[in-house]
Amino acid sequence: MPRLLGKWGATGSESGMLLPGDNLIPEPDSVQTMAVTISAPPAQVWPWLVQMGVDRAGLYSYTWVENGLLRLGVTNADRIHPEWQDLKVGDTIAFTPPGYPGGRRGPRVAELESCRHLVLDSSPGAPAGTVTGTWQFILHDTGDGGTRLLLRTRTGPGRTAVLRFMDFLLQPGYLFMDRAMLLGIKQRAEREVQKARVATLA
Repeated sequence: MPRLLGKWGATGSESGMLLPGDNLIPEPDSVQTMAVTISAPPAQVWPWLVQMGVDRAGLYSYTWVENGLLRLGVTNADRIHPEWQDLKVGDTIAFTPPGYPGGRRGPRVAELESCRHLVLDSSPGAPAGTVTGTWQFILHDTGDGGTRLLLRTRTGPGRTAVLRFMDFLLQPGYLFMDRAMLLGIKQRAEREVQKARVATLA
């Protein structure tokens, strides 16, 4: 039975449903599912996801943590950057910048389907072909011009003792930052929709 770490914003059915990327860790040790409703269609939420990365559009979270505590040098974008919309399988979404201790590191894109899901493989130090952690962004069309954005995080067998300890120690911080990221995406996507409506009426 996997350990349930949190389900901020997610319904019981969302926490229990099978999502793209779950197959990468068939028997997880821990599962966290978070969700937010965004008043913008998936096509207007997706661009914010694919341009993420500390050396790109940022992670839309708290810069006082990212820059003040972690010294990442992040600038969280407030617009869509066309030059960062070409994300593909195998690419890295950087959590640390070049020159940072340990270098530029972050999860690798394992699966993506435009406007539907983005699955990231976060398995530092794992043997090739072994997935020990995932970040899964799922976009569900609500049918009324909105999006239900889910973020599922899973960890599985094969993580080193050091990583397991860090997961345990930093879990409250992960929840705190992931929640802020989802709300940051929501704020930006909804603001762009509102700008488009105002421009149409002008």
